Amino acid sequence: MVTVTPLELLGQDERGANYIWSSDRTGDFMMCFRKAGSSSGQHYHEGKSAYKNPEILFVMTGQAELHWCPLGEKEIRVTSITAPAKVVVAINIWHQLIAVTDCALIEMNSIADVQQDSVRIWREEFERMLKA
Repeated sequence: MVTVTPLELLGQDERGANYIWSSDRTGDFMMCFRKAGSSSGQHYHEGKSAYKNPEILFVMTGQAELHWCPLGEKEIRVTSITAPAKVVVAINIWHQLIAVTDCALIEMNSIADVQQDSVRIWREEFERMLKA
């Protein structure tokens, strides 16, 4: 489904903090900056791209909400995200990320992955589908 995991604090001192995570993905990735109140996503992935099955992103700074609903279900759920955190979204989960504050994100996929494996359904249309 959807998981949000805080990153592991490796250490901190007067300079700041270090966090650690591991990844088996290589290649081109995207760094995204989102302004408070902005929206991203409003789509789902079918698993055509390996790096969208599942989709993995890291919220590096800020706070966000992930609005999501598995295809075939009738309720949009909301998961709060506070940086630093890893977010994993399985295939066939409609999702929309809303930046609560200004945010910095790293998507563990390329723009080609997005173009190959994103089925766009705007929120208003998705909500109408849920009521049908």
